[in-house]
Amino acid sequence: MLRTLAAALLLSTAPAAFTAQAYEPQPVQTLLDQGVQYDPAIPAPEDVTGFRLGEIIYPPHMHAAYVEALGEASERMIVSVIGESHFGRPIHQVTISSPANLARLDEIKATQRSLLEPGAPPPPADHPVILQFTFGVHGSEPSSYDAAPAMLYHLAAAQGEEIETLLEEAVINIVVPVNPDGVNRFAQWTNMHHASAPVADPQSREHYYEWPWGRTNHYYFDLNRQKLLVQQPESRAVVEFTHEWMPNIAGDFHEMGSNSTFMFSPGPIERRNPLFSDAALELNLDMNSVVAEQLDGEGALYVTEELFAHFYLGFGSSYPNLIGAVPYLFEQSSTRGLVRETEFGTLRYDDKIGQQARVGLAVIRAGQARRSELQAHLAGFYQESRQLAASDPVRAYVFSSTDRARLANFLDMLDVHQIEVRELDRAVRADGRSFEPGDAFIVVANQTHYRVIKGLFQAEIIEDRTEFYDVSGWTQPLAWDLDYAELRGRAFSPNLAGDVVDGFDAAAPDPDRSPYVYVMEWDSYYAPRALYRLLDAGLRARVIPDETTVRTRGGEVEPGRGAIMVPIAGQELDADEIYELMVRAAREDSVTVHAAVSGITPRGSDLGGFDLENVEKPEILLATGRAVSANDAGEYWHLLDHEMNIPVSLIDVSEMPGASLERYTHMIMPGGDYSSLDADFRERLDVWVRAGGVLIASESASRWVAEHDLSSAEFLSDEEDEGEGEASDGGEADEADADETEAAGSYDDIDRWDAEVRISGALFETRADIAHPLVFGLRDSMLAITKLGVDGFADSDNPFALPVRYAQDDPLLAGYASEENREELEGAGAMHAERRGSGSVILFADNPVFRGYHKGSQRLVTNAIFFGDDFRNPRRRLD
Repeated sequence: MLRTLAAALLLSTAPAAFTAQAYEPQPVQTLLDQGVQYDPAIPAPEDVTGFRLGEIIYPPHMHAAYVEALGEASERMIVSVIGESHFGRPIHQVTISSPANLARLDEIKATQRSLLEPGAPPPPADHPVILQFTFGVHGSEPSSYDAAPAMLYHLAAAQGEEIETLLEEAVINIVVPVNPDGVNRFAQWTNMHHASAPVADPQSREHYYEWPWGRTNHYYFDLNRQKLLVQQPESRAVVEFTHEWMPNIAGDFHEMGSNSTFMFSPGPIERRNPLFSDAALELNLDMNSVVAEQLDGEGALYVTEELFAHFYLGFGSSYPNLIGAVPYLFEQSSTRGLVRETEFGTLRYDDKIGQQARVGLAVIRAGQARRSELQAHLAGFYQESRQLAASDPVRAYVFSSTDRARLANFLDMLDVHQIEVRELDRAVRADGRSFEPGDAFIVVANQTHYRVIKGLFQAEIIEDRTEFYDVSGWTQPLAWDLDYAELRGRAFSPNLAGDVVDGFDAAAPDPDRSPYVYVMEWDSYYAPRALYRLLDAGLRARVIPDETTVRTRGGEVEPGRGAIMVPIAGQELDADEIYELMVRAAREDSVTVHAAVSGITPRGSDLGGFDLENVEKPEILLATGRAVSANDAGEYWHLLDHEMNIPVSLIDVSEMPGASLERYTHMIMPGGDYSSLDADFRERLDVWVRAGGVLIASESASRWVAEHDLSSAEFLSDEEDEGEGEASDGGEADEADADETEAAGSYDDIDRWDAEVRISGALFETRADIAHPLVFGLRDSMLAITKLGVDGFADSDNPFALPVRYAQDDPLLAGYASEENREELEGAGAMHAERRGSGSVILFADNPVFRGYHKGSQRLVTNAIFFGDDFRNPRRRLD
């Protein structure tokens, strides 16, 4: 009956009328449709939560209650918490297997890990296949987590020889929900619109949920882009758990648009990342016969090998490819509520839950049937990885930084991925840089997780493909702004690698006590956090703008541009309280603090000099709301609030016209659509800036600022538009257009044609003027950014307005960008900064806080916060 109904719903070609009486959520046993008897001693989901699956969206606390109840009731399950969200909500994990297997989990894990080692023997005959399923990485995709209780119920309560054999031959790990903060946000929205008579109208408020929506975590990060980056606690917990178990199959559940069917891996085969295993693909395709049989039997439409290309390595269904698992992505059409009209008829939420669960159980059966093949694949995968590493011309990667905080965080990220890092034992020179023992580290490529290392470290310029579902370049040491180089051939010697790094103390030495002045260096990643703490305590501070030599009891030191001078005299706090804050800055923020003994400096500005500028405590407004990219806004919020402990006022764009701008010193406008802000507000904004406010904007917000004459910035495309108008009567421009039209070819090429002129996320090299206050803290001029789109700032009569420019000689560092776009952006501005009255307008062509891992370009944002009014426009202009 259920299969007939599902087929009728899916194959209907027009939205159907819906009556309130038509929706009564089905029992979980009906949704599962497995043809087995269930143990009445095992509670069904509604026995614990009070609601049937599909009756509401289960919030995180209901998932927690149910898995904990199953852990108590079933001898087949062990429940644990593997991590917490930003908001402190638990991420639960359930291990399901036979009681005998559960009693020997440590042995099973050890055997599984032994398959990674050279010459590993086949596992014993009773070694189970390991499957991992992650539910709810996107909170706005509810069947991707409400299917978990259905699967858990079946695995705990099903009776008969088939389930007993499966549990003897498999260990199944279920993680739910990965994103409890997003799940809570979405469930609250949908449930608060719960109606006695369900509404299928897709325009109804239930289906049209509010910003920031539920997809993202607390700080609006998309956790399905974080598995390689692990900059968020939820993703870190899942990656650590995955390495603990080394699963043979890793499935990740999602939803997609309502007018879709059901998608499962693989995506487009020709667009896979070359680091992936062909053997894993063959197993994936083989097991798909079981998934297809399940869906064919339901009369369900489905799709595979399309759209969701797995080139980017940070997806939940990409990362397992790097560690020997066969990954599965499941994408279910979404109701975004209980019922919804679609091109396929009126869809029911309980059907969506049931289908996700049934497909998950089909994959478990497929894995059980291929247990020996999957185990052999894991061993073969790591054997192949060793062969690839041995033939790789890159033998190792070496890196260093003067910023111990960034180094500590980078080393911690590598540790999450179980990558062995060693101290550099001998000096080496590579790529024009010198790396010294005591300051540098080395990662030898030929180690267990070779493919993860390549995914993190390699900087590959892509020439052979143009279409990408996500970004195409993400080289981590470049994005973190580390000094880094590949060691090839004879540049590498095994004796370069010293002791294994086991912990790294990022704390700077406690400073000496000073009766006069403290000088804080500015190159620590957490220096802005330390400075805000001082300002919040009521201390006065000034920034040193030049290369200065400071006298201390220990001798002369050079703290670098942007160092912060804090005098003892005339402060609200006494000398002991100030010293405690300086010690805290050294220990917690990795800031090097010097105790100056004289205001006279042998070189550079004296400590009482005219060029030093006061640093004021910032009051920050961050534009948010439906008009703004939630990811971009969250990345700014995360940097300032979570990383730097700086309070930020989040104000919806629709509320900004009524906001009192006078209380804020800074306004940040992330990428978004600001067209709703009228002329009256723009005039108020201009007055605010001219009175001393600092306006910071990025991506499309920068264009909005420039187009409304709040900045003199001009974009390259604006110049091109003017040029095209002049050339419209024929000539070279028309000839070029004709050539391009000829080259377009068949309509089959339309996607490639469009992709060639896009930059969908490549890593670009910029060159920064390290003397500019907005670049303080960077010790060299090279800075990597993620380039999305083709915008860049044009030169103007102010030669100092572009403190950060794309590199002059081909700026592409990693990923794909067309030759035309690369040439167009050479030398163009990536950052535009000018004074406007007493204030400043600082614009970014790109997102400097992209996905939370651009630790270098993030400094430009914190500099704009603290030094945004510490530069000036030139008095003399270019002709």
